[in-house]
Amino acid sequence: MKLKMKWLILILAGLMIGTVTNPSTSYSKEVEKVRPAKEFYLKDLQSKKVSLSDFRGKVVLLNFFATWCPPCRQEIPELTKIYQQNKKRGLVILGISLDTDGVPFILNSFVKRMKIPYPILIGTGEVAEDYQVFGIPTTFLIDKEGKIVKRFEGVVSPIHFENALKNILETKS
Repeated sequence: MKLKMKWLILILAGLMIGTVTNPSTSYSKEVEKVRPAKEFYLKDLQSKKVSLSDFRGKVVLLNFFATWCPPCRQEIPELTKIYQQNKKRGLVILGISLDTDGVPFILNSFVKRMKIPYPILIGTGEVAEDYQVFGIPTTFLIDKEGKIVKRFEGVVSPIHFENALKNILETKS
């Protein structure tokens, strides 16, 4: 319980800081040092355990979000379009929900209402901490070898995602 409260406070603080300092833009950056993405085992909405390594050999957009987060809801339709356009090229999008109340009932109805076609996983404080998620939405671009190559904080315009994906989807593993 103590860890859950800690990451919830960190996420809320990150949201407030991001809104106060720069409410209309997102932040993306190349990671300083390309590093392996931390492995995780999370449950999906059918309570099946899913791990990041299940998707080795594919490009993964790992999107941390919550159902109560307006910027997250704004970004989801664009992620859906990007997924539909690129899934045959090896793109996987994994949504990691950081909701704490009413999971999975609220999450299931949210996914249906938003028509999210990609897998949604139920996040934990440990995974949020491992990925240093301090505000949402936060999205990571992970290459076919399982290495984090880009981090996006806040709502990202589709063109930024498309540009980041362009070269990575073309790379042979």
